[in-house]
Amino acid sequence: MSNPPSDKLVLESPGGSPTVSQQNDKTDASSPSGVARWITSLVLWPWLPWTLCMSYYVAQPPLQWPIGGWLSCVLFAIGVHQRVHRHPGGFTKRELLSAWLAASVMWLALLQGIRLAFWPLTAGWIALSLYLAIYVPVAFVIATSLRRWFRFPLPLSCAVAWTTCELIRSYMLTGFAGCTLAHSQTPWPVMLPLASHFGGYGIGFMMMLTGGWLVERVVEFRSQVRGENDRSVNAKDPAGRSTKGVKSVTEESENENRFPSRSSKWDRFSHSVTSFTIALWLSSSILGVRARDAYIEGQKPIKPLGRFLLVQDLMPTMFEATQELVDRGWAQYERTTRSAAHDALQSGPVDLVIWPESVFAGTAPYMIWDRGPNVPSQLNMDREKLDVVYRNLSLTHLAKLQRLTKVFDGRPPKFLMGTDVWNVHDGELQRYNAALWIDPSERAAAGSESESEFYAKNHLVMFGEYIPILSWIPGAMQALGLGELASGKEPKAWRLANGTRVAPSVCFEDFVPHLMRSHVQRLIRSGSSPDVLVNISNDGWFRGSSILDHHFNSAILTAVENRMPLLVASNTGITAWVDGDGRVVKRLPKMEAGWILAEPVPDGRVGWWAWWGDLPVRGVAAIGLLPCISWFFRRFRSKGN
Repeated sequence: MSNPPSDKLVLESPGGSPTVSQQNDKTDASSPSGVARWITSLVLWPWLPWTLCMSYYVAQPPLQWPIGGWLSCVLFAIGVHQRVHRHPGGFTKRELLSAWLAASVMWLALLQGIRLAFWPLTAGWIALSLYLAIYVPVAFVIATSLRRWFRFPLPLSCAVAWTTCELIRSYMLTGFAGCTLAHSQTPWPVMLPLASHFGGYGIGFMMMLTGGWLVERVVEFRSQVRGENDRSVNAKDPAGRSTKGVKSVTEESENENRFPSRSSKWDRFSHSVTSFTIALWLSSSILGVRARDAYIEGQKPIKPLGRFLLVQDLMPTMFEATQELVDRGWAQYERTTRSAAHDALQSGPVDLVIWPESVFAGTAPYMIWDRGPNVPSQLNMDREKLDVVYRNLSLTHLAKLQRLTKVFDGRPPKFLMGTDVWNVHDGELQRYNAALWIDPSERAAAGSESESEFYAKNHLVMFGEYIPILSWIPGAMQALGLGELASGKEPKAWRLANGTRVAPSVCFEDFVPHLMRSHVQRLIRSGSSPDVLVNISNDGWFRGSSILDHHFNSAILTAVENRMPLLVASNTGITAWVDGDGRVVKRLPKMEAGWILAEPVPDGRVGWWAWWGDLPVRGVAAIGLLPCISWFFRRFRSKGN
């Protein structure tokens, strides 16, 4: 591959007079106004990272302007191009620090809602933001290294570098896959179909590829214009004498360095492949969505998978709750469910009622006990006292269920309720954040002592359900007012009377794309293939902030990746019904009580994401880590020498 264009110019022509390029530079320096100069400086180092992060911020909630995501891709490519062509020596520490500081401010603004949950999370909010900010300068370093050392085209360098960082942060420290480039595009469902094949990573890759392609095209066009101007003007010197056949140093340098696409077949090939790939992606996305809409329209009426009642209200969170407030919140959910049932039953029976995370428990968890002789030390009670507690909790649970079944006038549906589960087995206590499956008909047949099935949350939230290091110290979590939660190991899917299978997730589990895919595929292999995904959450911790929107964006992407309708029931919001195309069919406002009667239809599609997951993205990340591997290898050799 030929050398990239060079922006270096000589000071004088061979005759001693200023070159045309130098004259143009002087003109350019004197003509723009102060405002124009200031605007130009925003896309130059060291201010470029700040402009990029501002664009990225407006692309995410609370503003959620999708065009900002595209602009940030263009700015990233501009930054890589400038660094490679104007400063061959690489980044200075000051520039990398500037990029990290800009990203830190961006992440602190995006995630500021975390601090609203309770006071220890202020430290977690700051730590998480400063950690995530590292990936912006790292992406710049990887992209420039791929461009300079491995001669990658600019679009591919940007796409590989950014995708590598998104994948790593999705796994590192239990994973944070929120606020990616793909999430910025959720208001435009036409941009989302690629996620069913390559996950959200594929959308981010193509956006960066497009941004790099645009910058590359502009650079090539400007180089051609400058070259033509220099050749036409240099045909005569200032005195009017012809200089045809005489090459200045500037012209030789520009002819050698500014037109790599004309001197390299590989460059022309890479440009063609990139252009074709972008055109194929955009056209297939637009035409695919239109074809899907036409197909659905032609199949109507389509029998729904069931009638699901999603309930949202305002239950106080743990640290602000008293027994009175919790009882009042539970009663509010009961009243909202009663109103929802009255409205829904007018058009037919309800198959499943869904309450958000933790709401059903109130202050009384659902308890399972094997009645063994040993008592867990965490409970600080003897066996006789444990027996009394167990019976009281069982009676409380039964009373709650009876109150809800009366709402449906003798035709009770099944219930999927968010609750805390205490499982006492062999003298050990396991506390779970769980989704409880209640089938009143089976319970009536088996008796009141029968146990309900539950799904135990598999993926715990850092700083919320566990704190690194502190969770390893006995009693440290209790001192902060937090209990020690155990994580579940298996996904679950339950069957409705009509045969539809429902697979639950709890809280921010849909923030982790590889976890959701793993759940679906494990259920398929076990013969319990789900038809509908359900997420129950308690986002009341974040008091209506943009964290609720970030969470909802992840749910939208989860629906597209797995090509299944997804239902969200969340305390304080956002409760919604999303189809397999990522379209929001219905949603409730934040911080308001309400309900949604969802009637999702089968999707029937299976994308490549279901088969290979993020394996192709791991291959991209392996390429992105080549500069790191090369650096370590060269450092090892230098030490050996």
